Amino acid sequence: MQYVLISIVILVLTVCAIVIIRRSNADRKAQRALDEYLRQPLSSEEVGRFYERYIGHLYETDGYDVVYNGAVNGFDDLGRDLIVKCADEVLIVQTKCWAKSKLIQEKHVFQLFGTMTYFKRTLEKNGRHVRAVLFTTARYSDVAKDAAKVLGVELRTEELNRSYPMIKCNVSASGEKTYHLPFDPSYDKIKIDLHRENYFVHSVKEAVEKGFRRAG
Repeated sequence: MQYVLISIVILVLTVCAIVIIRRSNADRKAQRALDEYLRQPLSSEEVGRFYERYIGHLYETDGYDVVYNGAVNGFDDLGRDLIVKCADEVLIVQTKCWAKSKLIQEKHVFQLFGTMTYFKRTLEKNGRHVRAVLFTTARYSDVAKDAAKVLGVELRTEELNRSYPMIKCNVSASGEKTYHLPFDPSYDKIKIDLHRENYFVHSVKEAVEKGFRRAG
């Protein structure tokens, strides 16, 4: 009987060791994939999505609820790259990661104001204040600035930071702790609530040390 128990213990330890090794290998592979993603040149579409995610990250770290509308819905986003919410307001955010030599024209301000107004009149039922915010890496024309002032559109200039902590560590409603990389299918649908022990981290190692595993 003693030998049977010892055999069972050895079998269990062996299985646990195999699982740990496999997870460790999978985590190293995930980190290599992320490193390659960050090194490779990005298309203009991918740069735009990267910028949307970065701006969304800034809002999420400030405690806002962010819907990555552009990344999830593509050309059907109605010009609303991000829909950013808190208790008393909704921000309709458009992002343009352009060369510094380019100018944001008044037509872009008018478009954003129009889609914000449509959202306010058709979708916002909670009485929250709705306003429009435009982020860019480029410059604004004088007419665009005047139009934004008259219409109440906030103009922001923000450089793209490609080294921000973009790994999402999420705790599901059932308590499952998983981390998500930018090229994972559900990445843009994952919301990070820092009040629920969710995190943004730089590396897979950080995610694993916090008790998260790669999302299946």
